[in-house]
Amino acid sequence: MTTTGLKVPRTLSVLLVFAMAFCACAGANDRNLDELSCASLRQLLSTAATNASLAEVRAKFITEAKHDAEKPALRRPRTLEELRKWRVHLKYKTRPPRTLEELRKWRVHLKYKTRPPHMSALPDKEWEAFCLSQGDNIAGALLKVELPRLAAAATLTGDAKLFERVCAQLAELAAWSPLERRGWSLNNSKPRYKDDDGAWLGTGWLVRTIADTVDLLPPDKIPPDLRAALESRLADELALMEKDWATKRPWYVRSQAAHSNQWILPNEALVRACLFLGVDRHRETYEGGISRLLRSMEAQGADGEFVEGLRYSGLSLESLYSIARATARTGDNRLLTHPFLQKFPTWLVHHFQPGGFLINTFDAPGSSRGNLTRDRDLFATVALVTGNPYALWGLRTRAGFGDTLDAILAANIPASRASAPPLFANYAKATRLNWRSSWDDDKATGLWLRGGHATDFHDHMDRGHVNFIIGRRALLIEAGTLNYAVPNNATHLRSVAGHNVLQVGDTAPDKLTPAALKHAGQILTRERRSAPITVERMDDASGVASVDVSGCYESVAKWKRRVEWNQSSATIVDEVELKQPDIVQFRWHLGVPAGAPTRTSAGQITAGDVSITYNADATVAARIESMPDATLASKEITQHACVVLRTDSPVQRLKLKTQIKLTAAASE
Repeated sequence: MTTTGLKVPRTLSVLLVFAMAFCACAGANDRNLDELSCASLRQLLSTAATNASLAEVRAKFITEAKHDAEKPALRRPRTLEELRKWRVHLKYKTRPPRTLEELRKWRVHLKYKTRPPHMSALPDKEWEAFCLSQGDNIAGALLKVELPRLAAAATLTGDAKLFERVCAQLAELAAWSPLERRGWSLNNSKPRYKDDDGAWLGTGWLVRTIADTVDLLPPDKIPPDLRAALESRLADELALMEKDWATKRPWYVRSQAAHSNQWILPNEALVRACLFLGVDRHRETYEGGISRLLRSMEAQGADGEFVEGLRYSGLSLESLYSIARATARTGDNRLLTHPFLQKFPTWLVHHFQPGGFLINTFDAPGSSRGNLTRDRDLFATVALVTGNPYALWGLRTRAGFGDTLDAILAANIPASRASAPPLFANYAKATRLNWRSSWDDDKATGLWLRGGHATDFHDHMDRGHVNFIIGRRALLIEAGTLNYAVPNNATHLRSVAGHNVLQVGDTAPDKLTPAALKHAGQILTRERRSAPITVERMDDASGVASVDVSGCYESVAKWKRRVEWNQSSATIVDEVELKQPDIVQFRWHLGVPAGAPTRTSAGQITAGDVSITYNADATVAARIESMPDATLASKEITQHACVVLRTDSPVQRLKLKTQIKLTAAASE
């Protein structure tokens, strides 16, 4: 028997039995996709296996898996020396690494190839422990995609070599004790390694890798001794994680950081291990994990917003949707039906701005212009697990399908079930207003306004920031984040200097030390983070909103910003009152290169095709300076023009009106 040109092996004939029953129920009356969340991974795979329209996607998926199979199974490096010596790139033609030194040259990419400044105080032994732990972590990030893909391809094709390769990697993982070695929490403030810092992100990824891979394989393809070894490994991991909670040794337990990805992934691992070993044998532990994951969702926004921003939402929500799917298959829908998981897709898709831009608040590496695919794997998982029409729309029109198992399964969902989300929203807990005039990226106008919430985490000094885009032209941008190792990240990108906000005093960006920012910048403590947004009106043509940033500065008695916009301009009115007279300055980061032609006149300054007019109740001078950003180009820091409006002398109060628009020539 054949289908779409592929020979159907005996293992696939079993899938076809699943497919006939499953496709019938999934397609009947165009039902909601509840069935998808309750189906096993092999059942879901069966639907993709029999869909003729996916022949090309399926063939590409299998080709990618066979490419993975040509790589050697990942062996655990044992020392830093090994990790350094193995210089194998993605062709993987030589022996696998056995040490930390090799791991640096492993086909898994380490986060730090040389010791960064915030690790400079670590003794050599602790630096090695940290690197080996990070190696395990990044191996988990790789294998959670690669190994289930291999297992799915093996099941689809019946290829004995693929089954052998999958089992070889599973056998290797069964010998990793623990799955992620300790030392991940070491840094300059904690330079010495003591006892055990607990399970971490890699534990979550590696437990998921094992469980998903086993779910995808026909039971008779897993040798009894391998299954026993995997059960033993996960039983030991579960015992370690139970001790984490009993002794409170990880920081996230002591701090009760339920909002954090570092809380969520270890709890995913704990619950998934219980499922793998049998919930009835570990009922109390299972219920504890479920309770803590529910706490994680309660800690987020009521409208689906994630308190650590876009980048860290990817880590956490992939985990939450994965474990929600796994528990739902056993009839436990408590996680899957939580409102946060149902509303999150809207918040996620609302990060798309016109012109190929993304809303890049918080620490969000990879959020530069044009990188719309950055969350495609998450979009695929969300669409598959929830059937959310906005997630499916974002996947099909913006993010695109990747090469993960969830991507090929999500491609099986009819396009008719996708629909565009609303054009605008005001998220109370994010805190963020986002707006666009249409979903035409070439012509739409887009604006977002940042406030602040007490529970924000991984955030920047960006309360009050305004971003403004017309079509493919960025007028106002924020500096963004490339990575934490950029030397001027804290001064030029993360601080007030990297955003379109108030700075108190005349300190230059390179002098904005933590001590200087206590006076000049925003205070990122729970007591000082709140900056509520009030919307006066908002429709698809225009809007008016204000943000109160008064409580975010030590030196400020009042700063209120009112923003009025339409499809061609944004007008911002700032009212500032300081506790003591000082220089007041506002930056306007423009989406034009540094060195672009400029023109100045009374109350107006133009850089490139962006025009800024301003007037104030005190004497204000304008200048243009070159500032760095991780927004306008991918994977690099570029320099853009930044307009600085500064009072000539210290003042205690200032009212400033600023309008931003394209020049007349650019608007034609």
